[in-house]
Amino acid sequence: MAETPGYILEIKHLDYSYDNRNNVLTDISIGIKKGEKIAVLGANGAGKSTLFLNMNGVYNSRSGEIFFSGTKITKKNINTLRKNVGYVFQEPDSQIVGTTVLNEVSFGLVNLGLPESEIQKRTIGILKEMGIYNYKDKPPHYLSGGEKKRVAIAGVIAMQPEIILFDEPMASLDPGNSLMFENILSKLESEGKTIIISTHNTDFAYKWADRIIVIENGSIIADDEPVKIFTSDEILKRANLEKPMLLQIYKIINKKYGKDLNNYDNAPKSINEFTKWFNHL
Repeated sequence: MAETPGYILEIKHLDYSYDNRNNVLTDISIGIKKGEKIAVLGANGAGKSTLFLNMNGVYNSRSGEIFFSGTKITKKNINTLRKNVGYVFQEPDSQIVGTTVLNEVSFGLVNLGLPESEIQKRTIGILKEMGIYNYKDKPPHYLSGGEKKRVAIAGVIAMQPEIILFDEPMASLDPGNSLMFENILSKLESEGKTIIISTHNTDFAYKWADRIIVIENGSIIADDEPVKIFTSDEILKRANLEKPMLLQIYKIINKKYGKDLNNYDNAPKSINEFTKWFNHL
């Protein structure tokens, strides 16, 4: 099967099983364009993390094909996928292996075989950017959960992958670290990175993503723009997802003013958009 032009990453009819009998992922087909912002939604155990581990080459699919920038991924060139698709785990402790923050962030760069001068430049730069430079000589396990997450993110960003996968990145983050993460996303977006985020936070997904993929029991049940996903009661019920708060308020106000409840053409995606919309009623 040939790759489809225009995709930086394409998955075709992928199946994955841990025991070679029961599929965790079944017939997964996704085409991802450079610069897309995609949120992957689904209940715990739906297969989101397993999908990510296939997307970056940690797991090998039972069947199906993966293409990166038009090249089919095989055992011989699997490192192409691992180098270009970075993965930030949900739990930093599952990812961090360095004895100090500095060692941890530079670990991937050393494995890439980069010159020492480039390793130092990237490592120090990202430590400062992430606000963790003062912790560079500390063992990571002494840091708070939010600080550990910053370290894990820094280690992946330092490798400058084309695609970055974030698995529940805002879970257990306080407001300050959540804002920090959103600022990181903005910078990565401005650099043209392709970002895919697994999340249970429908408010964030609705506000941030330009595409939503919904997974249930290892299969994709929906793939569309956010407003179409979050206004489908059938999809929300099937995947046990909450309608974003802004859409709930939007519908309540439209009902009060006697407007078309099924017209979401002007539905706001942020507080600023909501304020402008409300002031023009």
